[in-house]
Amino acid sequence: MKTNKSKLFTLYLFTMFLAVVINGCSDDNAVITKSDNLELSALSASDSTDNTGILQLEYAKILIKDIKLNVSNNNQDSTNFKVGPYLLTLNLISNVNTISTGLIPVGTYDKVKFSVHKLEDNETVPDPEFADVNGRYSIVVKGRYNGIAFTYKSTKSAHQKLTFPNMLVVSPSGKSNITLLVKPYIWFIKNNIYLDPADEDNRNDIDNNIKDNINNNFKIFLDNDKNGLPD
Repeated sequence: MKTNKSKLFTLYLFTMFLAVVINGCSDDNAVITKSDNLELSALSASDSTDNTGILQLEYAKILIKDIKLNVSNNNQDSTNFKVGPYLLTLNLISNVNTISTGLIPVGTYDKVKFSVHKLEDNETVPDPEFADVNGRYSIVVKGRYNGIAFTYKSTKSAHQKLTFPNMLVVSPSGKSNITLLVKPYIWFIKNNIYLDPADEDNRNDIDNNIKDNINNNFKIFLDNDKNGLPD
């Protein structure tokens, strides 16, 4: 009997030991966290042409979604950064503001891909200006044309693919910042002439400027010191 009791007691101690070890391991795993290693910032440029007061923008708001980074020299391989949609507000005072941070695999990346996103009917409205009785929108711009106030709302969605001037190298340690430069004044120019945003005949030209990025109104670059200039 004593032998059996001794064996049972030994088995009990061994079981308790295993429980402590297993719980200890679980706790250790629970506290292991990884820090974000990439920041996405935005910079809005004011007009750089001889505007003479024709067009004055107060702000521009953009919904962006499905932000991805393309692995260098491999157009078929990309990694998700953020899904969104995110509301990007451009205040046109040339400040670099952080939009979001995330954790991406170590490696070298040559492009950023994202969508200018029209708000879907089943999506939460992040800002009341993006939905009204006429529909839902992807971009809202407010300003003045020849002194007359306007609000321009676009219903267009567009896929953008922007190439880094210098490769983004994500290392095992440290954090990088990439800055998205947006030039909304370019959206309202055709043949060096400013388009009246209130004139519906100009809508296709304005939307095409946004969608096609033919004038490089969207740019992306490495900007670790966040001074608004490519590193």
